[in-house]
Amino acid sequence: MEKKTLGWTNEKISPLILGSWEFGTPSIVDENSAIKVIQKSIELGINAIDTAESYGNGLSETIIGRAIGKFKREDLFIITKVSIDHLRYDDVLRACEGSLRRLNTSYIDLYLVHWPNHYVPIRETAKAMERLFSEGKIRYIGLSNFSLPLLREFREHLSKTDVAANELHYNVLFRDVEEEVLPYMLRENISLLAYDSLGLGYLIGRKEIRNEYRWYVLAREAYVKNLEPLVDEISLIAKEIDRTPAQIILNWLVSKDNVFAIFNTTKEDHLRENLGSLEWSLRDSDLKRLDEAVKKVVIDYFIR
Repeated sequence: MEKKTLGWTNEKISPLILGSWEFGTPSIVDENSAIKVIQKSIELGINAIDTAESYGNGLSETIIGRAIGKFKREDLFIITKVSIDHLRYDDVLRACEGSLRRLNTSYIDLYLVHWPNHYVPIRETAKAMERLFSEGKIRYIGLSNFSLPLLREFREHLSKTDVAANELHYNVLFRDVEEEVLPYMLRENISLLAYDSLGLGYLIGRKEIRNEYRWYVLAREAYVKNLEPLVDEISLIAKEIDRTPAQIILNWLVSKDNVFAIFNTTKEDHLRENLGSLEWSLRDSDLKRLDEAVKKVVIDYFIR
């Protein structure tokens, strides 16, 4: 698998990053099945895994720690996140120790601030993250769900390193990041890690929704209307070029400079399908058709 360089670092990681929030939910996948998916992903060339201390209250990290033991640690790129309620200086340090223990590793490759906390000074969190960097417990600092002003502010409080990545909600439908934060990140060579890349299946026309996802889907349905033209166009393009809708959507992301797509899966066949999104490109005409289809979708964040 051809790797991409993570921002300004020299790290080569897979364009697709294995997400793991489902691994912390036993009702979705049991531990043994999760371990098998993680190990198969690595065997097939995915070297980057994304998790967080909040996923299953640490269960996701624990499962990953058990799964990666059979592989060389230096061949993997482990991403995890400190929770929004652990952003005080000492709390950041304690949270990192907990993640290191659960992941069964001596260092974290990329440590992200999961969400900004407006009740904790950014400087306090940044200094704690930089201490972890200086101590070698984390190799790179990153953010998640940080707007452009907050990203800039966080960077201002770093003196020994810089932000390597920002994990954001981004897919073929939700493109808000393209207005401000993504252009800035591209200029500064900061990578974007895109989550919700497949929209929990609604972008590929999946009708059956697990109870664990229903809250998300109901919220989305409240402010997204007329989604069908986009879903239909994705499906049509997929048929024309002998791909699947999921491969179309993931390719749309990973073909972009400095953008990586986080995907979640609990099944090997879906894993292999997603890998089929790599090392080819959509036609210019396909991209234009997707752009036009997105314009037909109504997104109204002001719910009446």
